[in-house]
Amino acid sequence: MSLVTAGAVAIGVALAAVTVSSGGGAAVGATPSCRGDHITVASLASGCAVSSGTVVLPDGRRFTVPPVGTTVQALPVAASGAGDPGDVSLTNTGRAGLAVRVDDHWSGSPAAVRQERAAVQHRNAALGSTSGAATTTATTSAPSSCSNKTYTRLGVRWASRVDWRYNATGQKVAGVTAIRAGADAWTGALSSCGKKVASTASDRYLGTATEAPGVTAAGGCGSSSGTSVAGWGSLRSGTLAVTCVWSRSGVAVEVDERYSTAVAWSVSTTCTGTRFDLRGVATHEWGHGFGLGHTAQSSGLVMKPASTTCETGQRTLGLGDLMGIDALY
Repeated sequence: MSLVTAGAVAIGVALAAVTVSSGGGAAVGATPSCRGDHITVASLASGCAVSSGTVVLPDGRRFTVPPVGTTVQALPVAASGAGDPGDVSLTNTGRAGLAVRVDDHWSGSPAAVRQERAAVQHRNAALGSTSGAATTTATTSAPSSCSNKTYTRLGVRWASRVDWRYNATGQKVAGVTAIRAGADAWTGALSSCGKKVASTASDRYLGTATEAPGVTAAGGCGSSSGTSVAGWGSLRSGTLAVTCVWSRSGVAVEVDERYSTAVAWSVSTTCTGTRFDLRGVATHEWGHGFGLGHTAQSSGLVMKPASTTCETGQRTLGLGDLMGIDALY
């Protein structure tokens, strides 16, 4: 992710430098166990097995420890020009401990990191050809979404239809139609940039929800509820939305989306002013929900990590987006 390279490096340095401050000891001869609501990333390096609690990143994002065998990923999309803290993946391997990844920087239990890195490589290889792996470099010409073939994968996909609900609490606009359109942009018979594919990705909107999405105001992920929910809430300045995806052995089991209540949104066919196009941002977030990662900002694709105001072009898949969903489904 070219937009966040500097931020990722800074976070990597912080992860390496932060001191152990979490509580929780272990009996003599037993595997160490980290507990509490402030488990630091540095403490995980001991290889401690973690059954519960909250992991706090140096940048303040908090993640409820997922069950053993579960990975949770947080994928933010930023307003163009704003800082992006990076994509996070947290995997609970059980006895080997927790593996933490911020963009391309791994930390946590060394054994868990080795195990999860190998698993991600294996899953991505099994998900299809790697010919579309992101190789975009900066260019002085205007980006063209129909000339860029790049895509990245999160290492997860759905084995079944995604059933989801919408929580309208705090909504800035009547957003369910736009968010549904964002999901549907990745499913069924797709045609873009002169190319046609048949995507087996599938979703079904089940109606409204009373529960909030499991995404925190700081951009981390809470507990999985078993129900996929899209909704609204406060987020860090410059962050438009965050998607959290829970998976087990590469199979996605829940996706929650939180859209910022601090920015102005548009759901009109045409967009004017300093509003952000909800349908376009939702298309990006559902790309994450179905298993795609970020491409370079210069790619001009739906899956680039930042959006500008009134970017209605992000409603339409570019060539790399199309190739990515075709590789996954």
